[in-house]
Amino acid sequence: MNDTTPNSGPRIPRTVEAEAERREARNTLIAWRRSMVPEVRRAADAAIGERVDRLLATTAPFGSAVVGAFWPVRGEPDLRETMARWHAAGCTLALPRVVGLDRALAFGRWIPGATMRTAEFDIPVPEPFEALQPSLLIVPCVGFDARGYRLGYGGGFYDRTLGEHSLPSIGVAYDRCEIERFVPGAHDRRMAAIVTEARTIVAD
Repeated sequence: MNDTTPNSGPRIPRTVEAEAERREARNTLIAWRRSMVPEVRRAADAAIGERVDRLLATTAPFGSAVVGAFWPVRGEPDLRETMARWHAAGCTLALPRVVGLDRALAFGRWIPGATMRTAEFDIPVPEPFEALQPSLLIVPCVGFDARGYRLGYGGGFYDRTLGEHSLPSIGVAYDRCEIERFVPGAHDRRMAAIVTEARTIVAD
């Protein structure tokens, strides 16, 4: 599991089940994301944003949505240009903040150019933090499978958030981060859809 070149897919286990396998797959996929050629990354991010646009257009009136998005860290897809476009279209956007190790995420209003401060886990959050309740979530995935399950960072924050609030959720990831067979834990919440630069996978 040491292939992190940007022109080849990460070598991940065919099955990710035990915690050690989750940790190994997580580390490999994050390293691969960070190794992406900048031009390739930018093209992939734009394609993901366009696919999320098309998916959201089929769900609810955009102007009434409060979209819980994310600020990219650790090689995650960067959707900030897409988010700025959503804001210009009248969508309300919010970014997550960790408020406790065993608690759901809180979300604070974000607008392009907003002041950001680094909070828990080195994640930037809006400052000041105006709490909002999203009506849907855009969730970063370290890995994913074709059924809509995601491999996250292991903290369970999004799983707790989705368990506490019944929200539609769209996972976003790079296409090469698919896991052939991911065995979810009891706490894992399935995404309504997974969007990559090449595909939109809608859960059955």
